[in-house]
Amino acid sequence: MSLRLVIAGVVLAHGVGHVLFLGPALRVVDWAGQSSRSWLLTATLGDGASRAIAAFVWSTAIVLFVGGVAGYLTDAAWWRTATIVAAIVSLAGIVVFWDGLAMPSVVFALIVDLAILAALVVAHWPAGAEMPA
Repeated sequence: MSLRLVIAGVVLAHGVGHVLFLGPALRVVDWAGQSSRSWLLTATLGDGASRAIAAFVWSTAIVLFVGGVAGYLTDAAWWRTATIVAAIVSLAGIVVFWDGLAMPSVVFALIVDLAILAALVVAHWPAGAEMPA
């Protein structure tokens, strides 16, 4: 198995893994006591609006990560941008919904998002890749 497929598999699994946050936001599952409560939004907007925003954030992260992986595997010019935006959306969601997420999952997601951003933005991986405009 090539390193390219391993990287694609890890990023794809991470992206799809946001379903663990999306399911409780949509109230289709009750997993690990997740509530999609937001320290920033819930008190002001209410639980329903907070959950709707959480569902939008997690759905967006899933779509962007899956799209980024598809673009990476097909050498599309936009894959880096999609993956960087996905990691930023995911990080923003983690920060805003921190107190409504399960700790083991959120810590792992945080680490993977930071690693993706470090590789793509800081290290400019892969070598020779141009930064998005």
